[in-house]
Amino acid sequence: MIPARYASERFPAKPLALIDGVPMVVRVLRNLRSAASVSDVIVATDDDRIASVVEEAGGHAVMTDPALPSGSDRVWAAVAERPADVVVNVQGDEPLVPGAMVDAIVQGLLADARFDIATPVVAVSRAEAASPDVVTVARDADGTAHYFSRSTIPSGADPVWRHLGLYAYRKDAMARFVQAAPTELERTEKLEQLRALSLGLRIAAIEVTGATHAVDRPDDVAVVERVLRGEPPTTIRAVVLDVDGVLTDGRIQYPGDGDQLLSFDVKDGFGIAALLRAGVQVAFLSARDSAALRRRAAELGVAHVRAGVPDKAAALVELVADLGVRLAEVCVVGDDDPDVPLMELAGMSAAPADAAPAARSAARIVLANAGGRGAVRELADRLLATQGGAA
Repeated sequence: MIPARYASERFPAKPLALIDGVPMVVRVLRNLRSAASVSDVIVATDDDRIASVVEEAGGHAVMTDPALPSGSDRVWAAVAERPADVVVNVQGDEPLVPGAMVDAIVQGLLADARFDIATPVVAVSRAEAASPDVVTVARDADGTAHYFSRSTIPSGADPVWRHLGLYAYRKDAMARFVQAAPTELERTEKLEQLRALSLGLRIAAIEVTGATHAVDRPDDVAVVERVLRGEPPTTIRAVVLDVDGVLTDGRIQYPGDGDQLLSFDVKDGFGIAALLRAGVQVAFLSARDSAALRRRAAELGVAHVRAGVPDKAAALVELVADLGVRLAEVCVVGDDDPDVPLMELAGMSAAPADAAPAARSAARIVLANAGGRGAVRELADRLLATQGGAA
């Protein structure tokens, strides 16, 4: 079942948004038809325009009351009188959910009679789950889910389990769920699966590979289109630069008074200026601190500097929050082993030509220029060309 509502405060007519020329709801429909475990795929909608598009694409649409409060209620209204053992609820704004992911949760549910509901999860680092947009789940080794939260749970775990928002219900369990009132915890966390747990329904958190990207806002359409083309999944809104070996050639000189002397490339400065003009934020992140580094940052107008930090990964998470972006929207540029964890957290990563092997291996982009010798300018040119900016 694919609930597809026409009205949306943030994105009116969202199910009909074109993704590379195909209405989003049709893309979802086509993906789910590839699931071997389902016998029928139905779009539950409140609008004739959506129903017409679905039917023109050879799909099956069922009209439901526009006043229904949630997608789950819309699904139940369409399926309540239909014969079914399992009902799968996949939102109409999930154009990247593959049929194989549906098969995984259906098979997981049918394989274990203890469970009433199944839902997919993927293992991610604790830092990657820091955003409140990411829902994590505390689960046992057998997959039993105990709690879902927009905070990162359980405390101290790394990696953690990230929840992906589709569900396979035994039909009687779905009936109990939609007929119950929302709970206080559900309203607090804004997570309806907490209502199911409060009813004593057992949820299986099924491990899968890969992830999805829901279309919540108009700018998410471009993100999905980039994924479909095999490009980086999101626009880069911030570039975080290591200093020694990236902004400099890695060599440090000390005069008699003990201050560090660092050498910066003017071309790299032009690249940073171009990024800032294009609206891409730039930050420096370094385990070392020096007056020279802070002076260079001030000259270039780089307001975000984290220097002298012992835990660069933790500092990156704090920095991303200060920048007001998501890790997926950050490009980290590193050159040596301590930078690899940061590069793995970010949506994009790059390394200079002379970076250590581990950093080169972790980087999605290995630049032609060396650190302190134009690598940052090269990266700026490539990012701005891809995103429509001008250096």
